[in-house]
Amino acid sequence: MRVLLLHQNFPGQFLHLAPALVQRGDDLVAVGAKPGQLPLQASAAGQGRFRWLASGGNVADELRHPDPAQRLLAPWRQARRVVAALTPLAATGWRPDLVLAHCFWGDALLIDNLFPTVPLVALLELDLSSPLLGANRHEAGNRQIQQWADAVAIRRMAVGITASRFQRDSHPRWLHPRLRVLHEGVDLQACAPNPLARLHLRSGAGFGAETLLLSFAARSLEPLRGLDRLLAVLPALQQRLPQLQVVLAGACDRGCYGSPPASGESWLKQLLADLGPGLDHSRLHTPGLLPPDQLRNLFRISTVHAYLSRPYVPSWSLVEAMACGAAVVAYAGAGVEDLIEDGVSGRLVASDDPAALLQTLLHMLEHPDQTAPLRLGARRHIATHFDHRRCVSAQINLLETVAHPPSSTGGQAL
Repeated sequence: MRVLLLHQNFPGQFLHLAPALVQRGDDLVAVGAKPGQLPLQASAAGQGRFRWLASGGNVADELRHPDPAQRLLAPWRQARRVVAALTPLAATGWRPDLVLAHCFWGDALLIDNLFPTVPLVALLELDLSSPLLGANRHEAGNRQIQQWADAVAIRRMAVGITASRFQRDSHPRWLHPRLRVLHEGVDLQACAPNPLARLHLRSGAGFGAETLLLSFAARSLEPLRGLDRLLAVLPALQQRLPQLQVVLAGACDRGCYGSPPASGESWLKQLLADLGPGLDHSRLHTPGLLPPDQLRNLFRISTVHAYLSRPYVPSWSLVEAMACGAAVVAYAGAGVEDLIEDGVSGRLVASDDPAALLQTLLHMLEHPDQTAPLRLGARRHIATHFDHRRCVSAQINLLETVAHPPSSTGGQAL
C-alpha cells in the first residue's frame, strides 16, 4: 500500500504501526511538525520505503492562544502547512491509497486539495463535549467549537478509530457504527517487570525495589490528571509512613489538557502552596518528564502506582505501568474499565471518596507483599489484550480493507 500518515507529533499513536508498514514493504509518507527518524530503523529492516516531511509550526501552542478567534484559526493554519509540505511530492505524481490522520489539529482539513477521493481513516481520540467528561452546557459548547477539525473529518472519513470503548462511547451513538476500537498496543519486551531495576534522578536520589515508593506519572502535572487528588492525601500518607518516598513524573511548569490555574503559577506550585508547611518536601520528588527507560524503571520499582485521572483519554502511562507489573490504584470510571478489574489487575476506588483512596493506598503501602497477585494480573491483562503485535495486525487489516475494499455491490464492508 501507499500510505500517508498525518500527525503533528509524529509518530504519536503510530509508533508501532509506522515501522510495521515499512517492514512489510509498504510505501509510507509521514508528515509531522518536526523532522525526525522512523523508530526501530524500520526502513532498513524491510523492503518498504519511508519518507518524513516536516510541516513546521506549533499547532499545539496555537490551540492554547488566549484569543478564541486565534484558537479557531489554528487548525486551518496547520492544514495549510501540511499541504505545503506535501505539494512537491504530489507534483511528482505520488498518490496514496489511503490517508490515516490524527485530525484534531487540522492536518487533514485540506488533504482533498492534493488527493481528492482518497479514503480517510480518522484517528478520533475523544468527543470533548461528551457528558461522560462531566461538562456543563457552556463548557460543552466551547469544546464542540474547539473540535471543528474533527467534525469535518467525521463527515469525510471512510472509518474512524478510537483506542478504547470509553473514547468511542464519548461520541454520539449515531457515529458508533463508523468507529472501530483499535488500541495501538504496548511493546511487551520494552515494558516488562525487572526486579533489579533502579531509578536515578538528576537530583542524585536513587531508588530500587527495596524503597517504599509511591509513583504518579502524567504528561503534565495538573488536576485533570489527578494531581490535586493525590496531593490532598499525601500529608496523611507521609505522617503514617515515615519511610515513604513519592515520585511525581511529568512536566511541572505547564498544563497540557486542563485550564491553567488562576494564580499564573504552575498547578504543582499552587497545589503545594495550598497544602502549607505540613509536607515533607525531602521525600517528594518532581523530576519533570522522565526519559522512557527511566519512566519504565519508575513503574518497575514502585510499591504502588496511583492513576487518578478524571474522565479523559486513558493514558499510555497506565498501560505501560501495568505492563511493567505495577500495583495500580485508580479511580473507578475515568476510562479505565478496559484495563483494571478491581482486585484482579489493580484496585479501584470511588472518585468521590478521598478517604477510601487514602485507606487503599495505606493498606497497599503497608502490606506490599500482598500486591503480588495484582502485579501479575496487571501484566497478564496487558499481555492478553494490548500486545502491540496483535494491535498492529488489526490496524493493518483495517487499512487494507479501506485501501482495497471488497466488491462494491454490497457496499464497503468496514
